[in-house]
Amino acid sequence: MNNIQIWKDDNPISQSKYRHVLWQSIVLIIVGLCTYTTIGIARHWGILILGLLLFSLFIYLMTKFKFELFKPERIHKQTWVYIFTAAVLSLLVYWSIALIFGQPHNQIDVYDDLRSLPLYVSFIIFVILAPFFEELIFRGFIMKGIFKGHVLIGYVVSSVLFGLMHGPTSLSECLIYIGLGFVFGGVYLLTRRIEASMICHALNNCAHILIFVFIFNH
Repeated sequence: MNNIQIWKDDNPISQSKYRHVLWQSIVLIIVGLCTYTTIGIARHWGILILGLLLFSLFIYLMTKFKFELFKPERIHKQTWVYIFTAAVLSLLVYWSIALIFGQPHNQIDVYDDLRSLPLYVSFIIFVILAPFFEELIFRGFIMKGIFKGHVLIGYVVSSVLFGLMHGPTSLSECLIYIGLGFVFGGVYLLTRRIEASMICHALNNCAHILIFVFIFNH
């Protein structure tokens, strides 16, 4: 796939006019963030039920707005190659910087959560929920929604916002998370599959959990 094809918005997430896609994307970002946050911090059934209700609203709105982000066909072999290559690249980006400057504060907070939460709960939050919502918000609603028709600008802006969302406190932390944003966004653009960036993101998070379990938790 050449550069022109990569930056061509030939698979828009919606056929609606831009002004509609813009406000619909903003609404979905707000609802998505509320859903992810609510489920992620749920410590009793009341909060969890609220999160599930918000999730139902989130899915309903995506269907109502006719956002075409997921594809029903199976993921092809070449796409899997891109996914695993990008997952390895994401770990290289992280550790090549973290081994020199230390692990980001955000990752230390994640380790604290892993110590206090059951492993299966951590897996649900960090390997399923985080990739699902973060990829939809940053690669879907921002890169392809708010910046519909301007994928290159959306790619850069969404990657930077993704990095800032992780609360970096230094230049090295900025480089780590913005770099990961570029990797996840890149695999989406190369494959034209939001599922690919979600899986790549999930593999990256899963690797960090395994590293914690077998190395840092001893």
